[in-house]
Amino acid sequence: MRFNRFVVLPLAVLALGVMPACSGDDGDDDNNPDSGTSADAGTDAGTGGQQDSGTVVFPDAGTDPGTSPAGTCPANAIICETFDKGLNGWEPSTEHATIQAANGMLRVVTEDGHNEDTTFGTQAIARWARPMPAFQTQLWVRAHVYMDSLPKVFGQMGTFFVVWNLEDSDFGGIELQAISDRGFALDNWTGRGTGWNRQDLPINVGLNARRWMCLEWEIRRDTASSSLGIARAYVDGALAYEFTDVGMRGFKNFSVGYGFVHPKGQSGSETFYDNVVVSSTARIGCQ
Repeated sequence: MRFNRFVVLPLAVLALGVMPACSGDDGDDDNNPDSGTSADAGTDAGTGGQQDSGTVVFPDAGTDPGTSPAGTCPANAIICETFDKGLNGWEPSTEHATIQAANGMLRVVTEDGHNEDTTFGTQAIARWARPMPAFQTQLWVRAHVYMDSLPKVFGQMGTFFVVWNLEDSDFGGIELQAISDRGFALDNWTGRGTGWNRQDLPINVGLNARRWMCLEWEIRRDTASSSLGIARAYVDGALAYEFTDVGMRGFKNFSVGYGFVHPKGQSGSETFYDNVVVSSTARIGCQ
């Protein structure tokens, strides 16, 4: 299991109750969330940014992703986030990384030089997490994502999204990941179905660095009690891969971020997000 309960427990300190999270809603208006301290990752995250007239300014801006694509918030969305209200009810979690909302984007920087082979249990990852209504039969996630680089070594998977449940009676989760050959991977730690699985070769539709991508993640099962289902990954509206025999639980939490549960030394990265939407009613699309 690549993502155990000792990793996710810090994310469990979330507000009780489940509410749709739209960036225009009332919520935590803290524009300077605690994101820890990062050492030089090739694009130095500094000490977490300084607050200046309501805008977070990074000491070293690092990569300039340019202007992110426009994205709509569909009716009945569970989560709709444009990262212009600080934490806005999200719970941050970091290890050897920083994560912050600034300039209408979520920026994640992971530190270089961390290797689980030499330091057992080490990670280089950061996420924002929040609760959601329990997963029933379908879930759609959409985000615009800019990656400064893909994972630099094979066997080091970069995690984008995670859905999970912490209840002992229904513990488990699945996560969508990037791998070095532009493919997607799916880590399944539900205790059901297949475990970790990767996109088959050749990679006809895959990930790209140094440009904005529209990433979509679809999760489905036949009934709300089905223990197995499927998960699909899309890039810019095109199906990249369908994962089958995926373990399902009544997932009640969602997180967005980036980094490596299993870093291999070359663990430095910089990733940006905008227009994150989660829906249980219909596919969101790239606009």
